[in-house]
Amino acid sequence: MTRVQILTKTTLTILGIYAVLTLCNSYPGGFMYRRERPAIVPEILSLSAFTVLAALAVYLMIFNNTKFSKRIAGPGEILRPGTQRALLVKSLRVGLVVAGLMLLPRSIPTMVKIPKIFFLIRPALNDIIVCKSVPDILRLSHSEWFTNIYGFLRAILALYLIYGAPRFIRWQVKHSVRQESNIEKTIATKCAGTNAERAENE
Repeated sequence: MTRVQILTKTTLTILGIYAVLTLCNSYPGGFMYRRERPAIVPEILSLSAFTVLAALAVYLMIFNNTKFSKRIAGPGEILRPGTQRALLVKSLRVGLVVAGLMLLPRSIPTMVKIPKIFFLIRPALNDIIVCKSVPDILRLSHSEWFTNIYGFLRAILALYLIYGAPRFIRWQVKHSVRQESNIEKTIATKCAGTNAERAENE
């Protein structure tokens, strides 16, 4: 891969993460239906659309973005395999840390709530076991539960990205090397087939 292709790949990965987070944040099923009995058909349709869009974002921008990045960046001077790995690791690490820092301000309210939960969970469990009643702190609408769970997961993701996302970077590098070798094999096979056809025609 070229330098521009690697930087494009990193940008696509970060945009893919943000695309999934944006889809989760705008998922209508958690906010539109605040009644006790939500409409089933719109809920299923919104969940299906969300799942399809999230799967496309993950597949095209995170999981299978090597071909896409090559099409966007175009040809150029191909770097050595060791240089490719080093540049990909550095660019991913910097990009993911920046993405985590951008998510952190929106995750601070959730992070402030987390210590509060540890002090409230024991009395809540006592009320459920002893008094056999659900305390008021657990009587949230399904949209409020969705918002709280999403905020909690976003806070964990922000901290993981700021930490450097080491496992994700290792997986991306291994997957990129595998994709690159598959692309090279495909090109070599096509070239061999073309040369064989030319030889037969001659």
